[in-house]
Amino acid sequence: MSSLGMRIKQIRKQEGLNQTEFANKLGSTIGALSRYEIDKVKPNDVFIKHLCKVFHINEEWLRNGNGEMYITLTDEEQFSEILGELLVSENEQIKDIIMKTLELDETDLTIIHQLVDRLLEKR
Repeated sequence: MSSLGMRIKQIRKQEGLNQTEFANKLGSTIGALSRYEIDKVKPNDVFIKHLCKVFHINEEWLRNGNGEMYITLTDEEQFSEILGELLVSENEQIKDIIMKTLELDETDLTIIHQLVDRLLEKR
């Protein structure tokens, strides 16, 4: 059975992040993260809950290894989360696009939708 530290490291690896990137996303330090990953120090409840929220991790899995690693979000939950992130975002261009989109009729929305799909296909 894996330890809490091993599961934290597993999340980091699964997300494709190095320790610096992972620590930054969590508002932690590399030193603290390193101690968590080798089970030298047990992270506090605030850190664990924050990690679970940021990466959609099943808290029961993280704490005890039970269940699935990730929590599956509904489409509505994903949409709500994205909107929340946009509200605090400093990207005014995205906010402006969304606000202008609200003024379009159904025909224009269909055209925009098709355009976005084509742009994403080109990636």
